[in-house]
Amino acid sequence: MSLIFFFLFALALLGSYIGIRRELAAPLVTALCGLLAAIVTMILYLLARGTSPLQSVVMGALIGGIIGGATLAIAWYFQSSEIRARYYATEQGYAAENLAPTDEYYE
Repeated sequence: MSLIFFFLFALALLGSYIGIRRELAAPLVTALCGLLAAIVTMILYLLARGTSPLQSVVMGALIGGIIGGATLAIAWYFQSSEIRARYYATEQGYAAENLAPTDEYYE
């Protein structure tokens, strides 16, 4: 049973990463839902492994919060650098999709 909860934990991290990177919802909503899902699934994973309830809640919140927060930080970093690259590419006359010069650039 604990393996199922660990798999759900991985899916929560993947979902929050994709949600931030693809802007599927408001970033704050995606971050809060992803972080809450990571914490809850880690608590359930620890409970399924037979640890005490108090230890499961404390360590699950700590581990799930840290790993979930790191996942969100990585997703936000790559998302913001992608937006920055698109902005600078259009400023320099490059197409944002492939960063190749547009026809107007050569004229």
